Parts: sequence; C-alpha cells; structure tokens
Amino acid sequence: MGDEPCYDLNELARSNWHVHTNRSGCALPEMTTGSIAAAAEAAGLRTVALVDHHNDPREDIVGLNGALKVELEEVDTPVRFVIGAELSATGIGKFADSTAVNRRVDYRLYSCNHYHLGHWEHPEERTPRAYAEHMLAVLWNLLPSGRADCIAHPLLASFIAIEGADHTAVTRAITDQEMADVFELCTLNSVAWDLNARCMLDDPEMSRRQWNVGREVGVAFRLGTDAHRLAEIATSPLLPKLMQMLS
Repeated sequence: MGDEPCYDLNELARSNWHVHTNRSGCALPEMTTGSIAAAAEAAGLRTVALVDHHNDPREDIVGLNGALKVELEEVDTPVRFVIGAELSATGIGKFADSTAVNRRVDYRLYSCNHYHLGHWEHPEERTPRAYAEHMLAVLWNLLPSGRADCIAHPLLASFIAIEGADHTAVTRAITDQEMADVFELCTLNSVAWDLNARCMLDDPEMSRRQWNVGREVGVAFRLGTDAHRLAEIATSPLLPKLMQMLS
C-alpha cells in the first residue's frame, strides 16, 4: 500500500491505522464497529484501520474480516475504514497466517515482537543484544517477502522481560545504522512503519531515534494508537506529547 512519506504529525494524525475491535480478546466489549465509527467521526478522523489480532493459525481472520465489512455496510459514516489484521511473525520465517490467508487480508499489519506470548520464538541467549539481533533478523526475513503492508510497534521492546535489565536496554543495543538498513528495506518493498503512539511513549529515546532516522531514509510512517477502548481512538490528544518527544 505504498504511501508517499509524510512527516507532518498533524497530517498523520488525521488517520488511525491501528484500532482493535471487540473481536480481539484484549479489547473492551464497547469496541463495536458502530461505536468505533462514531468515536472516529467525533475525533475528525479521515481513515481508520481495524486490525484484530491473529495469533493462532486456527483463527478465521478472513471470516472475521468479512463479518466486519458486512457490519460497516450498515454504518452511516464519512470515515473511510480499512479492514485488515495484526498478523504475527512469531519468529525468523515463522508466521501464524498461511500464505493463502495472507493474500486474502486487505491490510497486513505485522507484529514481530510479541515476546510475552507463549508460542513466540526467543533468541537462544536472552540478552539485550540477542533480542535486538533477533528482532532485526525477523524483519530482514519478513520485509522482502511481500507479506506485509506495515510493521506494528516496530523495534520496541516493552514486551520483553530480561532479568536485571530494563527493556530499553534492548532498543539501546540497536544501532542507528541497523535501523537505517531496515528502513531502506522498507522503502524498497513498500512497507510502512507503525508510528504507534501508545507504545512510543514507553521508550521516548528509541521513538525519537526511529523518527529521525526514518525521515532521513524516507520511510513511510502511519500513525496508530493501538486502540483497545473507545477513549483511545482519537489521535489529537496524543499530539502534544508526541511533538515534544520527537522534537
């Protein structure tokens, strides 16, 4: 879905590319399509992507997406909805979705760092640098594959627990050159980068580095709030903190 890169946060905030419905077990029951549409319209959003989790190959994400599309046909709203999924790259070359399923998902946002889930692959050595290298290796495999449109909360480590180390030790172990190389691969393969407002606030230093290096390389950012409740759909309340953090 090759975007033209935009680095105006006010413009990026006119869309929310990371919203979960109540089909995601971690989202609140209030996250119905009608309620999401009403909240998005009230927030002045132009585009909203619905991306429920797909962690288990047995989950029928294609059927779920079809049901969401039917529901949205009954919703009168000027907001443009994109229906997709937060797919799972569970390890290097390992995916919860099959190739056949992948081709039937309209918008493919990939999580590569849900290390808190029991079935996720971990590096042999559970050190900050080993996790950094593992995340990078997963991306180097995924990005040229044609499977992904965007990478979810990328290169952030809040899902990683390392004894005796803060999770930011993982992100500090990633060099700017390594980030730049990954961003180059994104641009070559028309893969966007999730500017995940909620997760970014958990690691301001890394978020600022990604923003600065990404702009230098020319990667396409997509702003998302990773909304699991209606109060998280609006992007504008987060803009002051984001602008301060990224400046």
